[in-house]
Amino acid sequence: MEKKYKADNGLGNLFWGIVSLFLLGVVIYRFRHGERIWMDFIYFAFAIVFILSTTIKEYAVTELNFLEIRFVLKLFSKNRRIAIGDIIGLQKMKKNQLRIDKVRGFEVLRVNEADIDSLIAELKERNPRIRIAGEE
Repeated sequence: MEKKYKADNGLGNLFWGIVSLFLLGVVIYRFRHGERIWMDFIYFAFAIVFILSTTIKEYAVTELNFLEIRFVLKLFSKNRRIAIGDIIGLQKMKKNQLRIDKVRGFEVLRVNEADIDSLIAELKERNPRIRIAGEE
């Protein structure tokens, strides 16, 4: 059975929500004044698709030792997988951000604040060689 952890998408979703409401307002304003709305409608539709295709829903630690990043809508991106064997270090950056140092590069996850400690424990259990910043 895989364990799932909720993502905390932060202010990015709020920003894109405000942009999409602004674009919707522009479409309605131009429609009422008899102007052409097709380009504005296309911008609005693109903003909605972009929000849905980049919003992370959850992280799951799978049975096959992958940390899987799952999106709300898999339109342009497949669920990404990070092999737990590739993870060499973990560090809490903020109360809801976790930096994962991999063999090649790093990745920053925005995990729900209540789930971050259990996610660290799960990853450490799956790969005991992972170093956690601040521990010796």
